[in-house]
Parts: sequence; C-alpha cells; structure tokens
Amino acid sequence: MSINRINKIILCSKVELKSIEKMEFYTSTANGVVKDFCEYFLPTLKYNNFHVTYTFNTVQDHEKIILWPRNKDIYTINLNLYKYSHQLYNRILFLDSKFSESQS
Repeated sequence: MSINRINKIILCSKVELKSIEKMEFYTSTANGVVKDFCEYFLPTLKYNNFHVTYTFNTVQDHEKIILWPRNKDIYTINLNLYKYSHQLYNRILFLDSKFSESQS
C-alpha cells in the first residue's frame, strides 16, 4: 500500500472526541509541530467535533496544550516533548479515550 493511500485513510477518517470539550493552544508562531498539526489534523478534528472549542494564544516559552475534558479536570500537554505532529495527534486521541473510560 502506498504512503499516499495510508495518509488519505488517516486524514479522511472520522475521529470523534468523546470527552474533550475544549483545547487551548499556548505556542509560538514558529513551532513546526503545531503548524503541521493545524494543517493536517486540526481540520478533521474541527469538522467531526463541532462542539469542541479551540483557542490559540501566542507565547514565547512553556509551549503547551491544555485539554478540558467533561469531568472538569485539566490536562496539560508539554509541546517540548513532541517532535512530530502525528505524535501529538495520537496523544490527544489516547487521552480522550482515557478520559471517556474514567467517566464510565
């Protein structure tokens, strides 16, 4: 299977966030991981999760993403730990599944 087919399958699949209500991005405009995430993964998340609120804030240090699940906890993702955008995407999906398991 070609890499283009694999990319198309991943990028066109329906992904629903079951427990995350809000995502806040605190990052610099030069962060390549967040740029790629916003270009490749965020449109799919926005399209399939219209109820989730996304906000972007510009900072110079301590780049992070704050997730707000329905159980009113707060989870912070340190962006310095991620080298590629798909790692960040996988982490958000993993945390969403963990949040939804804890609610059940």
